[in-house]
Amino acid sequence: MSDPERSQIELAIDQVFRRELISRRTLLRRGAKGGLAVGAMLTLPSLLAACAPAKTQLEWANWPLYIDIDETAAPDPTKYPTLNAFIKQTGIKVHYVESINDNEEFYGTIRPDLAAGNPTDWDVISPTSWMVKKMADLGYLEEIDHSKLPLWTANCADYAKGLWFDADNKYSVWWQGGITGLGYDPNLTGREITSFDDLFDPKFKGRVGGFSDMRDMMTLTLATLGINPTTATVADAGKARDKLLAAAQAGQFRGFYGNEYYDSLAAGDLVASVAWSGDITQMQLNDNDKVQFVVPKDGAPRWNDNLCIPKKAAWVDQAHKLFNYWYDPVAATTLSEYIGYFTPVKGVSERIKADADSYRANGDTEDADYYDAVAPTVAPTADDLAKTFDYPTLENPADEKAWNDMFNEVVTAQG
Repeated sequence: MSDPERSQIELAIDQVFRRELISRRTLLRRGAKGGLAVGAMLTLPSLLAACAPAKTQLEWANWPLYIDIDETAAPDPTKYPTLNAFIKQTGIKVHYVESINDNEEFYGTIRPDLAAGNPTDWDVISPTSWMVKKMADLGYLEEIDHSKLPLWTANCADYAKGLWFDADNKYSVWWQGGITGLGYDPNLTGREITSFDDLFDPKFKGRVGGFSDMRDMMTLTLATLGINPTTATVADAGKARDKLLAAAQAGQFRGFYGNEYYDSLAAGDLVASVAWSGDITQMQLNDNDKVQFVVPKDGAPRWNDNLCIPKKAAWVDQAHKLFNYWYDPVAATTLSEYIGYFTPVKGVSERIKADADSYRANGDTEDADYYDAVAPTVAPTADDLAKTFDYPTLENPADEKAWNDMFNEVVTAQG
């Protein structure tokens, strides 16, 4: 990208973002993390398209709380500084919708059209790794033209490309990533938590949280049984089911949560829970500095959500421009400072540290401390990744159904 183009991006972000500190911590103080997803599925672009004579904007489906927000413009939900900078730079209108609360749930809304060879009305979607592979294998994703992604080529970190589910990045580029581990308050547990097995301690009965995501829970359990989760069989999954089912029937788990686990853990209603790494970083900074994150000693799943183009999308060229934009370090830094997950862009940690130094030089120690704390958390270290594993591929639909059915036994036993 030329210097004038980069200046346009920086100017646009300055205009809508950096004149006033816009922080995710303010958002988390104002509203429950889990509650912001309510009603997201009510605004599907397919419903809007039925009322519109022609397509006028790029439709993007993403997960809740996964982009920077201009809180000075609240309650207007369209004020996304980095996204608005893209719109200003390119003239491409983007309709951004928090429509993905669960991979399977969202996939279920678009699968009928994809299977019938029809467009879904989405131009960009953000599925997790294993869902990318599932959709690609079924022929449901457009191929990416990397000649249109020079910033990806220049700035993508090695850890964010060539991964198991899309080895040549033929169908996807990384959006954000993290680790599914454990969050806990040592003042409430009375001891250090080091293993997923610690959640099964009778001392914590009814005070620990699991996830409603099958792959996270089953793989964490398999790891405690000494079974490689990435290559586990249906029979292996049955052993994980048995362990989880016994605990659920005994009332060990307070519940199996989605995004809403955050509020319960921050408030101390849970002493420990399965947790996402970026969430605990934000919790420590904003809501409860006592809560710690740990990668279980037996291992934990690493994951990433990705930018993809569903088959027969109308605005493929515009989608490529959007993908390329997020690999500009300026936009990537602003995004990471706000949401705190693993970025796919090289050099972001250093840029956040530079922003911290700038705040400190201007006498703003509070925000300098905040960004100093965020800077080392937005890129995985070798130590972070050493104890992590990939999700199982579950390429056979019968195997996937068997795993899902077994986990459903666990969740329904909880009541």
